[in-house]
Amino acid sequence: WAEGGLWLGSWLRFAVGNRLAPFVPTPIPVCRAMLRLARVGPQDRLADLGCGDGRILALAVNEFGARSAVGYEMDPSLAAMARANMRSEGVDNRVEVREQDACTADLSGCTVVTLYLTVSGNLQLVDLLAKLRPDARVVSFHWEFDGIEPIDTAKAGGTSLYLFDSASIARAAAASAPLSFQRHKASKRSR
Repeated sequence: WAEGGLWLGSWLRFAVGNRLAPFVPTPIPVCRAMLRLARVGPQDRLADLGCGDGRILALAVNEFGARSAVGYEMDPSLAAMARANMRSEGVDNRVEVREQDACTADLSGCTVVTLYLTVSGNLQLVDLLAKLRPDARVVSFHWEFDGIEPIDTAKAGGTSLYLFDSASIARAAAASAPLSFQRHKASKRSR
């Protein structure tokens, strides 16, 4: 697993506006807390948007018994690391890592989505997350969705975790012109 230090290239790509967030590994205890908050179990297909080294994917299937998981990672070296980690964890038959922009993710069939992005990164995903099935859950480490109330929260690693239901995200996406304006501004910055 990737530990410590900053991935300078990831931070630089984020700073120039072509990433939803820089790569910062989520501590394993926080990953577990996120999966507990989302109540991940055998019925779930999890998607991690910006999966980094894949740690939350492996935990979801190994420790929480998720049926399957898919990770989206734009950085080729991180995607390769995540795939190697899935092989070494013995879960590559239940976990797929796609080298792909999270904004173009196929979330059909996903019941849980995990995020550790930024406020602007989360806002860019609202329209995509609004298309999730009605019973899906979205859990975000540290960053909320402006204008959307979480259905539950927890603390882990000294910071907050936020759980959202897809129905609330869909209502906010459909009803909130200011939110759409903020998403438009955020997406223009990321080009």
